[in-house]
Amino acid sequence: MDTDLAITPKRLGLVEIDSFCPRCYWYLLKQKFHPPFDHFGGAIFKSMEQAQMAVVADLIEKNDGLPEEFAPFCDLVGRVQFPRNWRKFKHRLESGVLLYGEPDDIFQVSDGSIAVIDFKTARPKDGKDPLLGCYRIQILGYSFIAEFGLKLGEVSRGGLLYWGAEHEKVVADPGKYYRSKRLWMPFVPSPLAFDIDYKQLDAPLKEAVRLWEATTPPDRTAKCKDCKRLDALLAIETEAQELVTVSDQIMLNRSGNDPWIKSYVQQRIDDRLTARRSAFMDIQDQAGDLNFEHDGMIANWEVFHDQF
Repeated sequence: MDTDLAITPKRLGLVEIDSFCPRCYWYLLKQKFHPPFDHFGGAIFKSMEQAQMAVVADLIEKNDGLPEEFAPFCDLVGRVQFPRNWRKFKHRLESGVLLYGEPDDIFQVSDGSIAVIDFKTARPKDGKDPLLGCYRIQILGYSFIAEFGLKLGEVSRGGLLYWGAEHEKVVADPGKYYRSKRLWMPFVPSPLAFDIDYKQLDAPLKEAVRLWEATTPPDRTAKCKDCKRLDALLAIETEAQELVTVSDQIMLNRSGNDPWIKSYVQQRIDDRLTARRSAFMDIQDQAGDLNFEHDGMIANWEVFHDQF
């Protein structure tokens, strides 16, 4: 075994988003994707997902397929039974990486193959969803587990089923959508299919393993605003402290507190403080806005049940 990295396909897919930052991802990996200050209220999305899955399953059962608005998934003919538990839906790759998770649903296709589908309570944004690369890797990862780990069948198709809320219609005519003491929000399905090409998993797996094995955080990308905000948060705590890292301490100990090494380490500390103070000042100049980027790494830290 080359590595002990365990990761979900969706978390692996974060490597593919446009705002990917290796430094942010390094922190995410080391925290096993359990970030601080996380108060995301995602229960409503889970409820919506369950409702959407029930509608699709009912349509298939009653019509032996899906209506035309679900193309190119109209030929789905039934649900595939699989373990709906991340502890059982898993597969260890030859590299040692353990892929695990829980796909939204897997369906039987009329030709005997299977399809892996993920439900998104969102609009497809005309194919310009900033997280589309992440979702593609998510589907490929689940498909790989289903096909080679659990032997559920050949995956011929994968994709997303967006459900966009038409809230504009409700706002324009609220009385029409409030009936029997209930708000009835219309949702419109928008399917998006992905080709099943498992080679697309190679690059993000290689990068994830590289960062998992790294003992120190890599440099951030120049455009990563999340890192600037992270530096600002760190600056609050370390403004009056010396920033002696573990590597600095090891260097000092091995040198016997050599004066030249002590001077070098002190310069490193000063540089860190200067960078963090600068970042903090930048944040203050932005009217105190400490919000992270909506499509950035930190903004997409996920809420999962306790996993590993």
